[in-house]
Amino acid sequence: MAYTVRRTTADEWRDFRELRLAALLDSPTNYGQTHEQALAMTDEQWQERARTNATSTEQAFYVAVDDATGRLAGMWSAAPHFNRPGSWIVLGVFVRPEARGTDVARRLNQAVIDFARTTDAKELVLLVRDDNERGRRFYEREGFVLTGFAQPHNLDPSHDLVEMRYEAFR
Repeated sequence: MAYTVRRTTADEWRDFRELRLAALLDSPTNYGQTHEQALAMTDEQWQERARTNATSTEQAFYVAVDDATGRLAGMWSAAPHFNRPGSWIVLGVFVRPEARGTDVARRLNQAVIDFARTTDAKELVLLVRDDNERGRRFYEREGFVLTGFAQPHNLDPSHDLVEMRYEAFR
C-alpha cells in the first residue's frame, strides 16, 4: 500500500475523530484520555481541535492517508511541552494495525520532527508507557534516548510514562 503523509486539514475533523477513537480502543493505555472521554466531546470540540491541528504555528498534527482508500492510517503530533518552556513534546501517536510494519510510523515521526525544527524549541521529547516495549524500541531506532525522567500514568498510576529525547534535534 502507498501512503501520503501530510498535515491534517480542518475539514477532515470527522475522519480525525474516527481515527482518535480507533486509537483509544486499540491502545487504551497509551493515551491520557479514555475512549469514553473522547466520545463525550461535542462536534464543535472536534471541529475546533481539527482547526487548531491544521493551522496553528504552535503545534502540528500529521496524518498518513491510504492513497487507495483515502482513509487515515496514522497520526502523530507535536506541541509545546505542558510545563517545560523551550521544549516540545510528541503526542497522539497511532498507526492502524494494517499500516504497522510499513514506513508510516517513520514518516509521520520525521514529519513531526521537521515541523518542530521550524519552531524555537530547544528539544523534542516524548513520553512512552513503561510497558510499551515495541514503542520504545521504535523510538530508539529513530534516535530517541531515555532521559531518566518518569512520571505516573494519569490513567493507571501503577505504570510510569518514561521520557525520551530526540538527540539529533538541534
